[in-house]
Amino acid sequence: MFSRTGILVSCFFIATSGFNVRSSAKNTIQDAHEQLTKKIKCWEPIEENFAGNHFSGEHRLSERIYDLCSYMPDSKDSNKGYVNGVDTTGDDYTNVLNIFHTAGQGYAMLNVCLQEALQIGRSTQVAMRCMCKRDGCNLPKGLTTFLDYNKLPMPVTSF
Repeated sequence: MFSRTGILVSCFFIATSGFNVRSSAKNTIQDAHEQLTKKIKCWEPIEENFAGNHFSGEHRLSERIYDLCSYMPDSKDSNKGYVNGVDTTGDDYTNVLNIFHTAGQGYAMLNVCLQEALQIGRSTQVAMRCMCKRDGCNLPKGLTTFLDYNKLPMPVTSF
C-alpha cells in the first residue's frame, strides 16, 4: 500500500509545514508591555446622523491618537457594547494609567473595569466602563466576547 519512503516523505512534509504555519508572534504580556507607552488605535462608532437619532451600527478603527480605549457594556443587553477612544485631557486618568503601568516581568494589566455612578438631577445612573491600552482592544461586541478577545495579543494586521 504505502512505501516506507512515501510515509517518510509525508511525515517530513507534515512536520516542516507545521514550522511554516506557526507564528513567531508575541504573547499577550509582551503585546501589552510593548504598547504601554504608545498612543493606540480605538474602535469608534460611525455616526450617520450626528444629532444622535440614528446609529448605523458600524465602527471604524481610529488613528493612533489615544492613551486609552473605552468599552461600556449595555446595561440591558450583554450582547451589546459601546466603544470609543478616551480623551485623557478632559478628566484625570492618572490612577487608571498607573494601574496599567504596574506591569512587571511576566505580568500585565489588560483591562480596568469600573462601576461608576453619575448623579443626574435627583436620580443616580450606574454604569460599568472598561478601559484598555492596546490597539483595537475595545472590540464593539458583547461583554464576554470583549473579555475573551483581550486575552490574546492584538492582531498586527489592519482591522
